Amino acid sequence: MMKLTLLLSLLMLFACSTTSKNSRTLSSVEKELTGTYLGAAVYNRGRVGPNKPAVRIYFDPIQGETGKYNVVLLEYVDLLKMAPSYIASNKLPLVARTFGYLKNITHNISAYEAVPGAKENTFELWPLVVSGDQIVVKRDATPRILTLDAEATVAAPLDGATISKTSEGEPNEIFFTKAKGGRKPGLQLKTARTAYKIAKLESTWRKDFLKGPYLSQYYKRDDVVLKLRDNNIADFVLNPKYAKTSAKKRAAMFTHPDSAFLQGEFSVTEPREGMFLFQSVNADDKTNGIVKNKIGLFIDIFDATKSLGQDVVELALIDSEKPADFLMYYEDPENGEGTNPAAPQQ
Repeated sequence: MMKLTLLLSLLMLFACSTTSKNSRTLSSVEKELTGTYLGAAVYNRGRVGPNKPAVRIYFDPIQGETGKYNVVLLEYVDLLKMAPSYIASNKLPLVARTFGYLKNITHNISAYEAVPGAKENTFELWPLVVSGDQIVVKRDATPRILTLDAEATVAAPLDGATISKTSEGEPNEIFFTKAKGGRKPGLQLKTARTAYKIAKLESTWRKDFLKGPYLSQYYKRDDVVLKLRDNNIADFVLNPKYAKTSAKKRAAMFTHPDSAFLQGEFSVTEPREGMFLFQSVNADDKTNGIVKNKIGLFIDIFDATKSLGQDVVELALIDSEKPADFLMYYEDPENGEGTNPAAPQQ
């Protein structure tokens, strides 16, 4: 309890609710899920990390395909352990330079296409994978099943919902609590809800290619490692400032060690709305091999645009078949929406 109290006090110093529609009961034909929702995952005891971490799911309707959605599902790291690094990176640069900047926000990220299921009040979540220059449904996979609560309302369609497990490594179940009654949220979900509410944060999945400099770690402004340019060009660069840093130490500075020595230029396409692919222009074989089969997502997990006038979008390069094996880069905090010429362009 002391840890939680301290965390919430700190969050109040700096930095999910879904917009209310109405409280009518959700009928079988009113499965409008557009938006983002907080839930909790359930793992067996003894895993590394919390057994009931907070999760977030984003739904974006697929144009021209009624009832279908592009979906992103992510699981937060232990928020109580993450908070000091987040706050130090954002507000205490001297502390961050001494003890390290934030580099781990999520434990895993995956993308799906949601389609109405065979059973009433269900959706099938089919994993999305890269095939050539397209992002497609993996048809030979077993879909996870999103089951909506029969009593859910239009205002809160995921209240009481669950998501099933289909493979090893996934949680036994993901659940979304009800406004009244139902399952207990657990400490991680309570913390996430309170943090977003107190700091007036949002979490947004951005659908645009956001130009600008991207960093190895959150707020580490002297370490630009990726430049997103006009005409949807992505340029991975080696920062000369760290040329004498050992390979092991440099790799440890990134969310994923594979990011440490990526170098080369890619053209970026958008086969699905808000989902991007990187095609090599002149990257070396190693860099191309690491990047080419991953889906690019621009997500501001802790979006303080409205509350504090600041945002740091995370660019995640993900593989839905290996959801914990993602690369992540952090937008320079002065970049705005990719339009700020004052942001550093090393």
